[in-house]
Amino acid sequence: MVVSEDFSTIIRKIRIFSGAILFAYVIMHLLNHSINVFSIDLADAVRSSYFHPVWQNPVGLVLLYGSFVAHMILGFSSILTRKSFKMKVRDWIQIIFPVLALLFLLQHIAVSFIITKIYGGEETYSLFFAAMNTETSSDLIVGAILFSLMTIFIWVHGVIGIDSYLKQQAVHHNKFTFYMRYPSLFRFIYWIVPVGAVLGWLSGLRNMSFIAQIQSFEMNMPIPNYLGSIIFKFIPQEAFPVIMQVEPLVMKYYPLVVLFVILVCIFNVVRARFFGRIIVSYPGGETVSIPKGTSVLEASRKGKIPHQSVCGGRGRCTTCRVKVTANDGTLTAPSAHEIKAIERVGLDDNVRLACQLRPTNNISVQPLLNPENTLETVRSARALTGKEQETVVLFVDLRDFTKLSEKKLPYDVVYILNKYYAVCGEIIEKNGGRLDKFIGDGIMAIFDASSDSNVNSKNALVSANAISKSMKTLNSEMKTDFSEDMRFGMGIHAGSMIVGMMGYGKTVTETAVGDNVNIAARLEELTKTYKCELVVSKYVADKANIDTKKMKPKTVDIRGRKELLEVFTFEKAADVPV
Repeated sequence: MVVSEDFSTIIRKIRIFSGAILFAYVIMHLLNHSINVFSIDLADAVRSSYFHPVWQNPVGLVLLYGSFVAHMILGFSSILTRKSFKMKVRDWIQIIFPVLALLFLLQHIAVSFIITKIYGGEETYSLFFAAMNTETSSDLIVGAILFSLMTIFIWVHGVIGIDSYLKQQAVHHNKFTFYMRYPSLFRFIYWIVPVGAVLGWLSGLRNMSFIAQIQSFEMNMPIPNYLGSIIFKFIPQEAFPVIMQVEPLVMKYYPLVVLFVILVCIFNVVRARFFGRIIVSYPGGETVSIPKGTSVLEASRKGKIPHQSVCGGRGRCTTCRVKVTANDGTLTAPSAHEIKAIERVGLDDNVRLACQLRPTNNISVQPLLNPENTLETVRSARALTGKEQETVVLFVDLRDFTKLSEKKLPYDVVYILNKYYAVCGEIIEKNGGRLDKFIGDGIMAIFDASSDSNVNSKNALVSANAISKSMKTLNSEMKTDFSEDMRFGMGIHAGSMIVGMMGYGKTVTETAVGDNVNIAARLEELTKTYKCELVVSKYVADKANIDTKKMKPKTVDIRGRKELLEVFTFEKAADVPV
């Protein structure tokens, strides 16, 4: 089947593309503002030499204004179609901040367009600061506050959007991994750009006031007259009556638009809550009443009906799939995204993903995967939802332990292994890791305590370093028991993995699965080839920010992986520069 992109996917791509264009414009615009800290003339020179060539051409103007209109329309559309006010704080910020910023941004855009495109004037920082300095002290303070707020609102909205997109691409699609690798750098950029813009704007305002005082004295004219001469230099006189109408019109009609949007939202939420409801029926006789357009998975959760969903309802797996046994009308067609997922598994036509199926009529469904590992059996919500996340995995394995212990009594073997487990376990837990499982004389540990994967990578390497040192001490203690030291190998890798409660019955544990787990295990096996204690992927080493300048990475072929992988080897893990 040839799958074409559904409308919702196209809309999402337009929103992402338009948002990226606007964010690029905003970051260049704010950086240009910051140059006013040094000089107004320098800021104007950079503006005309670098900023205008990018945006003040036919292609740039179409992209800019087209993106602005598209992003604004899609934003208001998403607000108008909401059926619930239950949102995360960052979602509320994403809605409220641009709505507030638009009140002043629309005036700024309209005035700029009138001056430059209709009357052929020139917009410069000198003009802007001269106009601001003609206002009263109270108006100037209000203007400074409003400019700062508008900058913050627009910037925060853009940062949240770009941060969410880049993290999703890095974690789920292994793209833009540099973003996850250097979070401190990007946090610095997120702070310095708006702060620099506000400081530049305030500096320019102050510098223009100083220049006006000096020039008016030298030219023997009042300061308002000098500032007026600058304004009339860049703005044709006939443009002023039109410009003066912009603020009243925006202040009159934009609040009415916002009020209309709020009322429509309230209407939609009330209608979804009290009217237009449908019934979802399950094989056990359970029924759940939901508003039209709610997903079947949301219905299951509302009705506390066990329903598997490893990816958390984002359509990245098929574990929530259901068989539609009956419905009172035509089902909404599956999206291209859902079709791809279903065809990948080879499911029948009457099977749908519960997280993607949003019925508009009464429907009967049968969840197809065993929901036995539920909240009640494993005491964790992850059994139902799981999650896909950036995770660091450490494998530790003893070398030839069977040979070393073959002459020992079973009790002694158990005692020695427990000493080894204790050494590793204490170190791993001390450094923010958790013991996932013991496999014979091998250990798998997961590091995901921090939301910052750089911290988790660092903790894993610190653990490897400490295990190496502690094993040396343990070998000294056990030298009377063994003719030679207990040798071991460790492998560390990180990447996107599915983490959740897995198992059967009472043997249910929280673990991680995925290709990146297998890669970490393969790296541990490579320690035999390279006769070393530790093999760590370059990806983890970079994220942990350890000094590898004097080291040359090795390129290895990992079984089951198409691309080659760069790794660092350490003969002694105690030598890792942590």
